[in-house]
Amino acid sequence: MKIEGAVVLITGASSGIGRAAALAFDRTGARVAMAARRKELLKANAAMMNGALVLPTDLSDEKQAVTMIDKTVKHFGRIDVLINNAAAIIVSRADEVATGDLIRSFRTNLIGPLRAANRALHYMREQGCGHIINIGSPGFMLGIPLYLPYVCSKAAMSGWTRTIQAEWAGSGIAVSEYFPGYIKTDSKAESRRGPVDQDAVIDPEQNAITRFFTRPKTPEHVARQLIALVEKPKLLVYSSGLTSLGSWIANMPKRRLRIAVGIARAARKRLGLETFQD
Repeated sequence: MKIEGAVVLITGASSGIGRAAALAFDRTGARVAMAARRKELLKANAAMMNGALVLPTDLSDEKQAVTMIDKTVKHFGRIDVLINNAAAIIVSRADEVATGDLIRSFRTNLIGPLRAANRALHYMREQGCGHIINIGSPGFMLGIPLYLPYVCSKAAMSGWTRTIQAEWAGSGIAVSEYFPGYIKTDSKAESRRGPVDQDAVIDPEQNAITRFFTRPKTPEHVARQLIALVEKPKLLVYSSGLTSLGSWIANMPKRRLRIAVGIARAARKRLGLETFQD
């Protein structure tokens, strides 16, 4: 797809990957709509862009997820690309996870994006073309300790993505899954003890267990890959060869478990959250 003039809606665009992608698509000539909960950050981003649309949105609310699509089309006249990037990251031990945390993760990481994509599909069918990009996580294949709500919801997102790739095949609407691996951002994870530093679990610079499988990428690196993905759609893209290798090894049960246990050990003291004894 030619990016210049295309309408690109990005969720989770207030910071991190979403912000970097919004700025990058704007620089390449796309007409950008940005959705996120933090309106002031969206407005600050828009001030650096050329006519970006600011859409304060809580993706856990299905009605808001649908409305942001309608507002994008009302403003620009169409929607060409939807990038489902927003995510709720909640830290919890599996045996202590609250039902509310699971529900909130699934509402933000699966149900909201699904409703948005289905609404976008309505317009894309009329246009005869479009592209849905879901930002997934290879972590669900490994089973990241202490991240149960996030891991489960991202596993569900992957299943949904691959289902619509089959159902929408031949429709002129591309569906892509992007696995960013570890991305260095300032984002915090939620927990019942308040915000925690998620880097303590998965940052390769702190955790030797994960160092082999990934290298920290920046949001700007991901933004460049997303632009390339829109220009030339693919079913699945990894941020790096090492991330792809890590996903392959995750399908080897015993080795996968050794890696996950190692991550749990490294995270125990850093996060101040207890895990089962080894």
